[in-house]
Amino acid sequence: MADEAEAEDGIPVTFTVPISEPFARAAAAVLKNIRELAANAFPDEVGGPDAPFRRDAAAFDAQPEPTREARRSMHGMIFELAQLSWSNALDHVRALEQDVVMQPPPVWSPLTLSRALMENCLFLHYLIDPTITGAKRLARCAGLWRTDVEHMEKAATAFGPTQVAEIAKTKDYVLTALRDVGAVERTNSQGRLIGYEVDGERSGLDINITEEAKAMPSHLPAPYRILSGAAHGRPWMTDRARMLAEDSEHDLVGEAATVMTAVAVVTGALETALKTWRDYFGLDLGDSLDHLNGLHRMFFIEAVELGVASAR
Repeated sequence: MADEAEAEDGIPVTFTVPISEPFARAAAAVLKNIRELAANAFPDEVGGPDAPFRRDAAAFDAQPEPTREARRSMHGMIFELAQLSWSNALDHVRALEQDVVMQPPPVWSPLTLSRALMENCLFLHYLIDPTITGAKRLARCAGLWRTDVEHMEKAATAFGPTQVAEIAKTKDYVLTALRDVGAVERTNSQGRLIGYEVDGERSGLDINITEEAKAMPSHLPAPYRILSGAAHGRPWMTDRARMLAEDSEHDLVGEAATVMTAVAVVTGALETALKTWRDYFGLDLGDSLDHLNGLHRMFFIEAVELGVASAR
């Protein structure tokens, strides 16, 4: 995924070189700068009356009670979930900053961490996508909430009857809340639940990350599929590190290309999330997005120089 480059003296740089300490420090520094820029990009005030979030709020306020209050409540929950995803994404950048400088250098963990960050940013996009209607947003939230309850039910069985009983109460609460919102269950021909419908807008039970990844910048080809190969330990991906280790004392050897890819994914994922925040809430992010990509470009130039030095 990392772009190839060529130094002034004609030496090609593909980043298929070991992770040197100077390179690792440069990567950690740009990740820290990108994280801090993203975290501090938000203005104090939200947008004007044309912002999609105000449109959604007005539509929910126009409903009769008790639907009005139920939809207001779920709208608030959507904001909380988006903020949770954002905070979790930034936490994974912070972890990646430490990961890239560890000794011996990391192998596949930079891709695993960047994949988790990307999933959080795409989850945020799925919830507050400014291009969908408020009803569609509620249907998506209903599916996610119901799916999470099912996961909780499965986990509860490992902890005994007390936990099972508690989750049963939670499920009753969720089902009541979904009915109050006006979320109608959708089933297939076998009667199996497949999603929800709100005011004619339909959604499945869960996010399709591969589909949602289309929201990422187009210069990142299939980022989710590539990173999943590392995160799931698939041999087609991980065996490369074993082959690179054949002439060393290590079982696996990482290379600068994985870190370059991780930094590119981090930048693209945070850019996607920031644009989603901006467009849904009508925010003025000023020069933050340009600055974000500027930091990535500067790191790429520095990485080329460091990669040439490592290749010599």
